[in-house]
Amino acid sequence: MLELLERARSNSRYSYPLGVKKVKSRNRIYDCAKAWLTVGVASLRSQYKGDPVPIYLGWKHPDQADFELLRERVGAKFILFCERDSLQKMTGHKDHASKVETIFRMGLKGGLHFLGEEQDPIRIEKIHFDGHEHHRRHIDRDRVVGRIQGLREYCQISTLPDLIDDRSSDHRKFDAQPYEDCQFIQLTDLLVGAFRSLLSDNSKQLHVALAYPVESMLLRYRQGYARMQNSRWRNSFCMSQCYLENDRWSFQRLEYERVGIPEQLELPFYRNTD
Repeated sequence: MLELLERARSNSRYSYPLGVKKVKSRNRIYDCAKAWLTVGVASLRSQYKGDPVPIYLGWKHPDQADFELLRERVGAKFILFCERDSLQKMTGHKDHASKVETIFRMGLKGGLHFLGEEQDPIRIEKIHFDGHEHHRRHIDRDRVVGRIQGLREYCQISTLPDLIDDRSSDHRKFDAQPYEDCQFIQLTDLLVGAFRSLLSDNSKQLHVALAYPVESMLLRYRQGYARMQNSRWRNSFCMSQCYLENDRWSFQRLEYERVGIPEQLELPFYRNTD
């Protein structure tokens, strides 16, 4: 997976941090981000059913796009969990970071239970946060995993003291997390941004077009749980949101209403001319 991400960087000639908000026009970063999203979506497939997946890896030459056929299961999983009211109704917390830690814990536990099973257990060896400076303190391990109760037997979390790494994900910084981890964090940021662009009503058309590789996953999700169980993304991703109502937590599906990307935006790749 990392090798594919690096090939996309090399082909696109883009070596800086990636994120949807950083994409301002159709240029090198757009080309690289599009390629990364195809790698991410393909890596989330839980079964291939004998059908290899073509992955776009950017423009190797001015007139030749680079492709790779992914034939084996990578086993990546993705949890998209949000608090509907932007944490504004959460009271009794000492700071903003503690609210983030609480929501993360809720999303992690629910996602692990939904995506794992006895035949396919999950063990968390490391948890990476995208920097701690904006929280004004380091992430509290106890609030994130120490308070998780009732975790099912097929879900395990390492007890090592260095479980959480909350250094920067900008691989250019001297105090950043290891380069490989930075790439995975940036890919996660891209996936979150792509989902947000498709789920939001006020997204920029450029970002909607960029998020096109994620569209097929959302279409399966929209068809319901039974359809997902028979899809190539079974037990590979989940989406939900929570909100406080009368001081009690409620949970619901994240609804996906978009019918499809406008025809003029259905560009599987963009030729890099920058």
